[in-house]
Formats: sequence, structure tokens, C-alpha cells
Amino acid sequence: MRLLPSDQIKRRLLQCIQEGRYETGHGLPTIQELARTFQVSTKTVQKAIHALRKEGVINAKRGVGLSVRSPGPRIGRGRRVGLVFPNAPRYVEQQPYPGTVIRELEAELRRSKLTLVRCPLETMERMALTDRLARLKLAGLVLFEIDNDSMILEFRELRLPMVSMDYDAYRHGVPSVVFDNAFGSFQATKHLVGLGHRGIAFLRPLLRNPMFSPSLDAVEEERLKGYRIAMLDAGLPTEIREFENQPAALRQALQELLGRRPAPTALVCVADWSARAIAREIMRMGFRVPEDLSLVGFGDYGLEIAPGRRLTSVWVDYEGMGRTAGQILKDVLEGNGPRARRAVLPARLAPGHTVSPPPAL
Repeated sequence: MRLLPSDQIKRRLLQCIQEGRYETGHGLPTIQELARTFQVSTKTVQKAIHALRKEGVINAKRGVGLSVRSPGPRIGRGRRVGLVFPNAPRYVEQQPYPGTVIRELEAELRRSKLTLVRCPLETMERMALTDRLARLKLAGLVLFEIDNDSMILEFRELRLPMVSMDYDAYRHGVPSVVFDNAFGSFQATKHLVGLGHRGIAFLRPLLRNPMFSPSLDAVEEERLKGYRIAMLDAGLPTEIREFENQPAALRQALQELLGRRPAPTALVCVADWSARAIAREIMRMGFRVPEDLSLVGFGDYGLEIAPGRRLTSVWVDYEGMGRTAGQILKDVLEGNGPRARRAVLPARLAPGHTVSPPPAL
């Protein structure tokens, strides 16, 4: 859907306000100055200002000019917080992720007598998302795994306090809580290098999302970045394999990768669930893990590739993500703290039974 020029200017002005470029209570540039800045007519700017004034975003007084109106503390106006996520309703119940994250978020919000309302986008009409959320009369929003920038901008037009989990929306003026994905995969790769591995490949399945595609690509790119940096630091060539999330595609990718010479002696995987599938396929092909091929996952789900053989992985703080997001949102609701914050939670290697030094030549 193509926006009218006035709607585009309205959205850009709202973004500037929410990013703090125009502070609450302070004057805005004149309509003529805004028209020159955005290179549009004064009539277009006037329509955008009128819409923002009607929504209570801007004050306009004759002889005084334009100013940003303070939204005031939101707590007390409503006790419900919307949890917006792109998957099916039961997705957020999966353990340990994302169920642990959501449980801690709910517990933190309950301390302020706030209730979390689940809003799965899969059950909503794409063109009426903001209207439906507006009808819920929410006090705030938690965006979980929403990595579509245009959608985030739409949600911001609701003028609700928001926090983003597992996607860094800080550049849009949205407080964000994320894992240190790049450092996590960097640590995992450096550990393999330290054990003597020189052929280390990075594997990831291509995911598809019902609302938009690809899914969580930004998170996966951060993990890939950590692998690239570690390999560059060690002076080693990178090997990146992507495959469709299907058994046949995985089997073909592994046959091609392990059939060449020299073959890699270690694999860094984008997530634990794919690492376990890869490990089992490798063993079906006749390889031993880790004697022939070492393997590291990401997420530390506590998965095993066989009874008593735990997957080596990268630990991230699921409880901390939910708790921190709840604390930040409560601060915003109560009018405390900075408008936009970024919390990067630590990651560390979690030892298991799928890593060893490379096999002797």
C-alpha cells in the first residue's frame, strides 16, 4: 500500500519525535522550515501536522508555534501489555526457548500488576494490525522476534511504550534486549581454533516465516559475523553452507561439504536444534562425533545427540532477557529512565561432548 505524501511526512516526523530529535515540551521547526527539510510543500506538512495534533502527539498554538506533547506516564491508564510475535499462538510456550523468556517477562510485569496479552500475528490480518492492537487498549507493547522494520514503524504510530526482544530495534528509537550473538559464535569458533582445528565450516538452515521472510535473519547474521571475525583473526578461510530446512537438503549439503578434500574437521551451527539434526545425519553417514568431526550449537537447550552425550553449545541468558525487557518496559510506563535503551546480554561457551581436537592425520 502506497502512502500519501502527508502520511509519509507524518511517519517521518513521528520517528524524529520518538528518537528524541524533537524533545517533549520544546518547539518544533516552523511549517516552512519542515517543508524545506523534507522537500515537500507546506500544504503536505500542514496535513501531517494536523494528523499528529489530532492524535495528541503535537501541540499547535497560535502565536506560540508547534511543540511536542508529553504522553505522560502510561501506568494506570491500562493494566495490559501486548506481546506481539510472528508465529502461531503456542510457539511462545516452547521450552527452553522462548518459553523461559516469556515466563520471566510475565513474572516481572506481574510485580507491577500488569498482565501480558498474547498477540500472535499469524492470527491477525496484516493490513489491520495497528487497528486491532489499538482496540485492545493496551498500556504498552513487547515486540518479540519482530525483525521487519516497516512493521516496527507501523507499531510506533500507536505511540505506546515498547520494548523489542531478540531483535535490535534501537535505531528506530525502540528499547531493545538482545543476546551477544556475535561474541557467542566468536567464542565457539576461537575455542575450536584453539584445539587445533583449521577447517571450520558454518552451517545454517534457511527459515521461512508466515508473516515475513526470512525469519530472524538479523540474529543469524550476527552469529555468522562472529564466526567470520574469529576465522579472519586466525588467518583461516571461511566455509559457509546454507540449506533448505528439510532432511534431504541437509543430507545433500553435508555430502558435498564432507566429500571434498580437505574436508572440515569442525562445524559451527546457527542453533542447537539444527546442530542436533546435523550431528545425527553425520553419524548416519558413518562419521563419529567428535572423534571425526567436532560440532558446536547455539542456545544451550540441553540437547543430546545420543543418550548421555550433550551437545556443546553457546549459553545465553533466557531468564535475563525476559526479566530485563519487563524492567525496561515498566521504567518507560512509569516515565523513568531514557526513552531508548539497548541491553546486550552475555553469551558464553557451554561445554558438552561434541568437541575434541581434530583427528590426527
